[in-house]
Amino acid sequence: IFIVQPAEQAAILRFGKYVETVGPGPHWIPSIIEKKVIMNVDRVSDYSYSGQMLTKDENLVEVSIVVQYRIADLSSYLFNVADPEESLRQATSSALRQVVGTTTLDQLITAGREVWGSQVQESLVKILERYKTGIQIISVAPQPARAPKYVQSSFDDAIKAQEDERRFIEQARAYEAKVVPIADGNAKRIAQEAQAFAKEVVLNAEGETAEFLQLLPQYTQAPQIMAERMYIETVQKIMSDNPKVFIDAKNSPAMYLPFMKGMKPAKSERKNQMRWKENPVAVSTNTVGEQEGTPAQKVLRRMRRDVE
Repeated sequence: IFIVQPAEQAAILRFGKYVETVGPGPHWIPSIIEKKVIMNVDRVSDYSYSGQMLTKDENLVEVSIVVQYRIADLSSYLFNVADPEESLRQATSSALRQVVGTTTLDQLITAGREVWGSQVQESLVKILERYKTGIQIISVAPQPARAPKYVQSSFDDAIKAQEDERRFIEQARAYEAKVVPIADGNAKRIAQEAQAFAKEVVLNAEGETAEFLQLLPQYTQAPQIMAERMYIETVQKIMSDNPKVFIDAKNSPAMYLPFMKGMKPAKSERKNQMRWKENPVAVSTNTVGEQEGTPAQKVLRRMRRDVE
């Protein structure tokens, strides 16, 4: 009589040949002709494997993995393979070399570790099932890949360079995310200001055009009067913004107007200027007499009185 514990199974052999597998509980066998092999089938065991292999891009690298497994089929585990542990080692080596040979060095040492780890597990499961080893793979944990010791320093430099590259890329993306919205905002603001300025210019131009078009019929009917009127209005507008006016003598119509500086005087005006330099009072008196009846002269006299 023997007892099988809850986590165990027992393989029954009769005359050395497998008969059956029994589960937990009390059992009886005739000890003369039968034997039992009891094993824990719920316990998860660890197996580590490492080795130097060539990658897809022909780099020599040292890789290692940790395999967790348990016994899924006790009879297959005991009788289908001569040495289950050795079978697991060979299957692990074959699966690992197959995956590493189709993977680049960058994928082995960076973010691709989880990917090639799952590929090793998938390949290992297929090999063990093909040979019916009775072993169930729970997980495969790939360890950090390393170069052989004699090139380890160069290998570390390459890894550091790759990490720096990723860091610079992340910094650039963060800077882009910060600067681009500001630039977009400035561009929209400038575009809006340009549109507003364009509308303002167009409206001002339309207003000035409308003003001239309004004066056109009057100018067509009386061009001389309109010319004098426009001249007087222009002089009034300029003189209202001019801080200083110089008059040579009392009641003299000869004035120095800053806005006239640089303008070429007419022939009669040049003659009056020459006479005014010789005798300002006489010229002013004569000029008053000559222009006493013109509208422009009246406006100038009115402006002179306002200044005095």
